[in-house]
Amino acid sequence: MNIVLKELFVDIGNVSIIRDVSFDVPDKSFTCLVGPNGSGKTTILKAIVGEITEYRGYISETILGKLSYLPQNLEVPPFLSVLDVVRTGFYGRPGTKLGVLESVDDLLYQCGIYPLREMTFADISVGEQQRTWLAFALAQDRGLILMDEPLSSVDIESRRGFYRLLKDVNQTDKTLLVVTHDIDMVMEFADKIIYLDGGIKKFEGAPNAFSQWYR
Repeated sequence: MNIVLKELFVDIGNVSIIRDVSFDVPDKSFTCLVGPNGSGKTTILKAIVGEITEYRGYISETILGKLSYLPQNLEVPPFLSVLDVVRTGFYGRPGTKLGVLESVDDLLYQCGIYPLREMTFADISVGEQQRTWLAFALAQDRGLILMDEPLSSVDIESRRGFYRLLKDVNQTDKTLLVVTHDIDMVMEFADKIIYLDGGIKKFEGAPNAFSQWYR
């Protein structure tokens, strides 16, 4: 699934948040939306998924049943295990009542969290929680995954491992749009970078072109 934005403007109150932003997210790409705090990255995600409906411009239709959206600071009901969180991703999928546990185990292995399956979600690290949320999104089996700042406070090796996992997921024909500050990881793993500053798009293109532009 691809996403197209054309001449997007978003105002909240009397404040202009997004100003004349156009870009596309190609189907089956690993695209990252980067930029400083307050640049409008999260606002764009919310507009794409329909949480913000008051805007001017064009956003290609994204059918909610065909995407998974992982915003910042997702909360989990207390006492749920890692296994429980991932298993809830299968709810509503046809034909998955039989073999759900086996499928959950496959996702736990894929995301590197199988040894944590019985642990309470609240007791695992931030990086492990993000891997659990990714497994939850994969359980939904949708073609487009949107993530907002998945790893804002994790050490570099954990971040690299997570972005490597995202790249592996992307190579299973998933389209990823990830909001992040982690420019080093983006340049190493992403297919495409979109840079916002002050609500304005400053760059759109491949990582090698971005590395020249960003100097």
